[in-house]
Order: sequence, then structure tokens, then C-alpha cells
Amino acid sequence: MHNFYFQLTEELNAEAPIAVLASGQAVVYYRLAIMSKDGDWILEESPAACQRVLAVLGGYEARYRPGAPLDVRWLAHGWSSHFELFDAEKRRLRCDFVTRPPRVAPEELSDLFRPGAAAEPLRVVELEPLIRMKQTQRAKDYPVIGELARLLPPEREIQVTTDPDRILALAPSHGAGSQRAPVQVATRGGSREDVVVALARELDRLQLADKARVDRYTAASEAYLREFRASRIDELPLSEAHPRLCALAQRLLPFRPWEDPGHADAQ
Repeated sequence: MHNFYFQLTEELNAEAPIAVLASGQAVVYYRLAIMSKDGDWILEESPAACQRVLAVLGGYEARYRPGAPLDVRWLAHGWSSHFELFDAEKRRLRCDFVTRPPRVAPEELSDLFRPGAAAEPLRVVELEPLIRMKQTQRAKDYPVIGELARLLPPEREIQVTTDPDRILALAPSHGAGSQRAPVQVATRGGSREDVVVALARELDRLQLADKARVDRYTAASEAYLREFRASRIDELPLSEAHPRLCALAQRLLPFRPWEDPGHADAQ
């Protein structure tokens, strides 16, 4: 079956490596899911990359969805930009872009866009950063992490898997010296129930941390998103919508989510 998101990844990178497929479509690429309804990309943090995305999406008559403008002033602080378009078969497709995905180190991001850096035929995020990106507040992401972890060497799998049986199986050979609580429990001879409890506590901490992060962005964008919807920017072609959205964000969307609006004059 044709995958539009794979095709779009190739189009975005046709002139230079600027976009790396991530999240659900990356899981599809690794053949651990049949489909994902959205496309997510890590974008090179540059005005040229943003302009390239807007040009390519404009060719598909895409529209902005509620989110930050595709502009490095906001993307550099963890905001994301969201678009919607329809393909030739009139299917609704959604495309999301970030330059600073959560839990991915800056040095990992800089390596993504080096020419020749992609090990896969398609530019797709590697397994360990993908696993960290999937450590969200959504419970459904954690079984996916367990499946992704199986594609790693065993010494790395035990450090990230969410499967208690894999932890128990790998602990005798690869658990020594691990700082991870469920692995330590298994290495000390704990029962499966003990490992499950330790793992549940770990996953709960990850979910709460991600929720706190998302809540910060949600609170900072409330006034901006109300105005976005009232102004009907999502009905405009990107060539008109983008400058209007940047002007709106300049007034109401702080660059950093812990700041108050009105920050823009300082930068």
C-alpha cells in the first residue's frame, strides 16, 4: 500500500536533508504497525527548512491546524506546528513538525541532518530516540516501546523495554550494573510481580513528567488558540495564513512556555 507520509518525507528532503520521519509513521516504517493516522517529522531548525516545508505543503493546498507557526522562534523552544491536507484520493492527512522533540539530546538532533547520516533508505529517526519520544503520558505508547526495544541489541533492550518478561529473561546476562530499578529488581532475583510493580512505578513517573510538560505548553497557548480559531486562519492558503499566524503568535504565544505573552519585543 502506498504511504503518502513516506513519499512526503522524500519530497521534503529532495534538495537537502531537512526532515526526519518520527513517531507513529516511524513505527510503521520499522514494521511494527500497519498504519498511523498522522505524520510527524523532526525538522532541521533553520528558516530555510521551514520555508521548504511551507513550499512543499503549499503545493498540496495544506492548511494550518491549531498550533505554533512553522517558525524557528517558536520551534526552538519546543513548540510544534500542525497542518492538514487532502491527498489525491481525498483522504484527510495530518502533518506535524518539531525541531526540539522531548527527551532527545541536542547532539542527537544535530547528527540527524548530516549528509550521509541516515542509515535507512528513508530518513527516519533511529530506534533509541524514537523510544524516548514515545515515553509520553499515553498508556498506549508503552507496549509499542516494548516492541521497538526488541529491535535493539540485548544490552540496550534491557535498558528501555517495557516488557517485564524481557527484563527477567535478559537480567542474568545483561542486567549487571544497570541503574534501572526494574532491572535491579530482576537481577536481585525478584519475582515477576516485583518487576511488574517496579516497572509500573517507572512508567508512571514518565507519564507524569510528560503530562507536566504538555500542560505547561497548553496553559501558555490558551489565549493564542482561542484567537486562532476565531480568526479562521485554518481556512486560508499557507501563503496567506503563515504571516498572519506569525503576527498572531507574536502577540499571544510566548517563545518559551514559561514566559508571559509580550516577550517578543525582547528578541
